[in-house]
Amino acid sequence: MAQQEVFTQERRKRFDDLPEMPEDRPALLLSAVYSGEERKVYLKFYDPRDNVIYHWRDRTGHVPYAYSKIQYADTVDQIVAKETKYKVERMKKKDVIADQEIDVLKITAPDPLSIGGTDNSLREKVRCWEADIKYHENYLYDRGLIPGTYYVRHGDKIEQHMYKISDKVEFELKNLLWDKIKEEGEGGKEYRQYVTTWANLLNQPIPELKRVAVDIEVESEEGRMPTPRDHDRRVTAVGFAGSDGLRKVLVLGENMVDNGKPLVKEAEVCKNEKELLEKAFAIINSYPIILTFNGDDFDLPYLYARSQDARISSDGKAIPRDAVPIIIKKESFIKHGMQAEPVGIRHGIHIDLFRTFQNRSIQIYAFSRKYTEFTLNAICEALLEDSKLEFEGDISDLPMQTLAEYCMKDAELTFRLTSFGDNLLMKLLVVIARIGRLSVDDIARFGVNQWIRGILYYEHRQRNELIPRTDELHEKGTASTAAVIKEKKYRGGEVVEPTPGIHFNVVVLDFASLYPSIIKVHNLSYETINCVHPRCRETGKIEGTTHWVCQQRKGLSSLLIGSLRDLRVNYYKFLSKDKTLPAQERQLYNVVSQAIKVILNASYGVMGAEIFPLYCLPVADATAAIGRNTINATIDKCKELGIEVVYGDTDSLFLKEPSQESINKVVGWAKDQLGVDLEIDKQYRYVVFSDLKKNYLGVLPDGTVDVKGLTGKKSHTPPFIRNAFYEILNILGRVGSQKDFESAKESIKNIIQRDAKNLEAHKIPTPDLSFNVMINKSLASYGKKVNSVKTMDGKASQIETYKGLPQHIKAAKLLADRGKEIKAGDIISYVKTKNGDGVKPVELAKPEEIDTEKYLEAMESTFDQVLGALSFDFKSVLGKPRQQSLDELFWSKPSV
Repeated sequence: MAQQEVFTQERRKRFDDLPEMPEDRPALLLSAVYSGEERKVYLKFYDPRDNVIYHWRDRTGHVPYAYSKIQYADTVDQIVAKETKYKVERMKKKDVIADQEIDVLKITAPDPLSIGGTDNSLREKVRCWEADIKYHENYLYDRGLIPGTYYVRHGDKIEQHMYKISDKVEFELKNLLWDKIKEEGEGGKEYRQYVTTWANLLNQPIPELKRVAVDIEVESEEGRMPTPRDHDRRVTAVGFAGSDGLRKVLVLGENMVDNGKPLVKEAEVCKNEKELLEKAFAIINSYPIILTFNGDDFDLPYLYARSQDARISSDGKAIPRDAVPIIIKKESFIKHGMQAEPVGIRHGIHIDLFRTFQNRSIQIYAFSRKYTEFTLNAICEALLEDSKLEFEGDISDLPMQTLAEYCMKDAELTFRLTSFGDNLLMKLLVVIARIGRLSVDDIARFGVNQWIRGILYYEHRQRNELIPRTDELHEKGTASTAAVIKEKKYRGGEVVEPTPGIHFNVVVLDFASLYPSIIKVHNLSYETINCVHPRCRETGKIEGTTHWVCQQRKGLSSLLIGSLRDLRVNYYKFLSKDKTLPAQERQLYNVVSQAIKVILNASYGVMGAEIFPLYCLPVADATAAIGRNTINATIDKCKELGIEVVYGDTDSLFLKEPSQESINKVVGWAKDQLGVDLEIDKQYRYVVFSDLKKNYLGVLPDGTVDVKGLTGKKSHTPPFIRNAFYEILNILGRVGSQKDFESAKESIKNIIQRDAKNLEAHKIPTPDLSFNVMINKSLASYGKKVNSVKTMDGKASQIETYKGLPQHIKAAKLLADRGKEIKAGDIISYVKTKNGDGVKPVELAKPEEIDTEKYLEAMESTFDQVLGALSFDFKSVLGKPRQQSLDELFWSKPSV
């Protein structure tokens, strides 16, 4: 079958033969998709009773549109006169920047591409508003539909269905509204309404979602990775792991190596590839939700491409397209090696967990940075304490029995990433969909800036407000403070100079959700910052900046982020720990609390990120400035109460030996005077500071050592350095008094000298010297060898080298040159050498080639994070020039 033939086949209707939503049965809205063939949006509802997804085609006559302002009426009239597909309607909208109601032109079109997305679309011809929103999102906003919540069909109408929450939970909500939220007047009424709406929405139950994880294996060719675009290698195995207990792996029996061992019980041998694919599609069709790990980029597009290839069976016939459940886009083939287009499932939804776990907000705030690499193996080791099966050689050489086990294990691991912690990840995605107003499958793929965009866009539509353009927000001005960090555009949080030395009994007070609290209390939003009202310039000035904030109306960000913040701090954190509630309810409230935390922690940052559609630098600048004022005012209060503050960083204060009474006074003062909540975050047995900011070491009561930035723990660090790092942490964890530091000092010095000596003597095994880094895209997308001239003894010679490439890519290309298959997601283990490209794969390197100086530098940069906090000089231990004597180890300015 020709490579491009799959792109040119006539497209059929996607959803016309799928079951529609039955009447009077609550179902969970999971997704919305646009069918270009029918020019309609289809909604996908999950029915908890039948464990299937029902579809609902739009019956409202909704069409794509954009807005333009009256001053562009002449241009709009010319477009409409020339292209009759456009229709124009005059209407009223609230201009949030000008703070007034205005007349606008609503321009409708028969399809989304007529509005935006091509060189000939409307937004390329006239200044438009809201022309860059995906049509299926527009539909959800206009219909007031919220994914992750329940709806019931009554005839031709879809209506929201709300389950009643328990009396106790309702009572706690009323306590929050009236006792803890001190908002007065009309603004207070609006604020309480948002809190109530959020709570009723987020308290809805989440059903068990039937799903299956899919993983495929494809035969490989020496030195080349199979790609969906080429799809010239056979699918040899497809593994499945389902929420209903299904464990199955389909294995290709045709021409496969058989080692005589019995197959795993879950395996079924298929006589040819066509049979294997047909059986795989039958299983996929029986599940409403399909899970993959990197399935957008490889598994699903490859299955689709092979299904349309006549070579899959001896009869020379491909599988009919209407028997293939996978919805593919041309870009998914073309962009292989880059970030692929989302791949859909006709009857259900597809969630690519690779995209989900790549999301930094999920990584940091939902899973506390437990994983640092984005491979299936690294994530499973961190979260599940389990890993992929290991094998020697190439996957194409595996006997079918081993291949079946390997594929089955990958499918099981993929599924378990969604099932551990009482289905934590699936529930988290549903809750974030409720907050972000986006389809669950979109939430799984989008970054947090898109989630927050969804919250704001949805509310603007409900309030009949024109969503501001990016260039309008640029006119609000720029930052009025100078950045301290090079890549930033404004000054960030306050970092208080540490008091160098050792400090025992240190309590860390944390400002709970500091920036969201500031956004709420100070009414910060892109429409209220630097507003149009002359009086606000005088009455709403923000200390430390040239900005002012509106005093006449509530900002949307302030209302939404503030109400979510109050719910988390005063409601969900309490409910999740209330043992008088059923365990299932408590678990839901814990998930909701985590989901809100993920959103809140990004709510300030997105305003200062150019990728965010509502990017407004003055908001970020003002928020940071108020944060600095807040922490400095609190430090002054601590001094007034006689509390010594030994360090402060953005939203935390380190207090030395404070009494509980003094802590209570500071907490109460901050709540009353600043509108922020302080809470005890950590209590250290001792903390050691150097003269450097953001460089400290603390030991918790249980002996756990807490070091800012812990690169020594990262998996790409060579094992011998990582092991020594843990040895040092264990020594420090046993220190209980100042006297203990003398022996700790000698032990740490001995570890460093031991490893440096073994390194220079080439006694450290090569695998222990390896840096281990993942390849994020195919090797083909990187550069090629270049010729360079090397002069030796006055003679010129041509050599080939990989100049300008990252070290792990140089190593990977050296392996590929020797015929090893390298693909995106592989971990490359390499060592630093004195010759060639300065790097070699572990398996190709000899001990005498190791560049010991580079490894000493790596040791120093890693250990300095600990030793620097202790005012300890790495070079002095090795007998090299030093900045201070060894007697000064651990403290340069003793503090008793």
